[in-house]
Amino acid sequence: MQVSIIAQPSQQLGNEITNILDSGYDFQEIIFVSAFVGLRAVLRLKDRVQHHAQRNTRINFTVGIDLGGTSKDVLDELNSWPATTHIVHNPIPRITFHPKLYYFKSHNFAVLYVGSNNWTDGGLYTNYELATKYEFAFPQDEQSFHNIITPLLQFLNPNGPTTQLLTPQLIQNLSQRGTIVSEQEARRRRNNTVNPVAAGLPPNPFTPVIHPLPPLLPSHLRAREQAVAPAPAIQNPPVFQPNVRPNGVLVWRKLLSASDVLSTRPGSNPVGGVRLTQARFEVANGRIDQTEYFRNLFSNYNWQQELGRNRNSTQEVAIIPMRISIRNHDYGVHFFEVSHKPDGEAGQNNYTTILRWGREFTPIIPGLNLTDHWLSLYETTDPEVRFYIDIP
Repeated sequence: MQVSIIAQPSQQLGNEITNILDSGYDFQEIIFVSAFVGLRAVLRLKDRVQHHAQRNTRINFTVGIDLGGTSKDVLDELNSWPATTHIVHNPIPRITFHPKLYYFKSHNFAVLYVGSNNWTDGGLYTNYELATKYEFAFPQDEQSFHNIITPLLQFLNPNGPTTQLLTPQLIQNLSQRGTIVSEQEARRRRNNTVNPVAAGLPPNPFTPVIHPLPPLLPSHLRAREQAVAPAPAIQNPPVFQPNVRPNGVLVWRKLLSASDVLSTRPGSNPVGGVRLTQARFEVANGRIDQTEYFRNLFSNYNWQQELGRNRNSTQEVAIIPMRISIRNHDYGVHFFEVSHKPDGEAGQNNYTTILRWGREFTPIIPGLNLTDHWLSLYETTDPEVRFYIDIP
């Protein structure tokens, strides 16, 4: 038996699970146990898990629904899979179903992860988490396997009065009772738990640190997620503290070209915004892949198909509130249009995303002489204004 530790975010459990599912091994059984389950994380593994189901692997899930951690849309999705899913819930409020484990068993080996990682994007990729990895080889590790698996059977094969087989009728019952809510409502509630920036509060004593992003969902699954849980449209300008630089972490930086700042030669057409290129920018897991990075960075906004002349039918657009400072002048919060071309994601040398200056800034940007100035993009701790642009 081999035992090792997965310490996230320097190691991402989601990558470990993806690698096992892609390993080419035939498994007799795959079981996930998770207190909370997120729609995006489920969709990310959908094709891989269903591939194993088609190879006669038994797929079982044990899922909790406490504290609003698993939405109705997640249960609807899992119920459509070729898998057996059990819901565990004790209606006594002080008791929460909270275990997490991921189990893969073949005829001559097994891999087990036990830790703090929920089946969510945070749990598998971005949160601080710990998991222990057990690797068993059969027959020599049979006794060790038995000793470790036996106490976990209550989660791997749950039964009793707090366990129900997932069915459409159970989902309807839980929804009518208000025990589960839609994915859109669940995300809204999670966002509302973040303390807004307010005047008079002491400064946050903690400094933000960038973590690697989860992999970008394939475009067909992004469409599925958007249909089920569209991000709410932003109606009103967000509140912010003027002349107070937001607390944040650098997520991209670029030396602006003449084209980026609309300073093109006579007769040429400017692109109308800043090309979000690689610009040799690196994050914790290496140099960014610009073809997917920005669409992933802005994934929590309301992306819609972009139609119009000379626009590819697959092109997407989102309106994102960002605070912007240019040459130490705070212009406040503005709604920037960000456009993305999914069909360009396959080409590593392409840029696929552009931030358009829009009607407010297009008239003034050329006169500010910003060619060869640095544009820095920060992800902030402010829940109302997640991004901040600074051009000194």
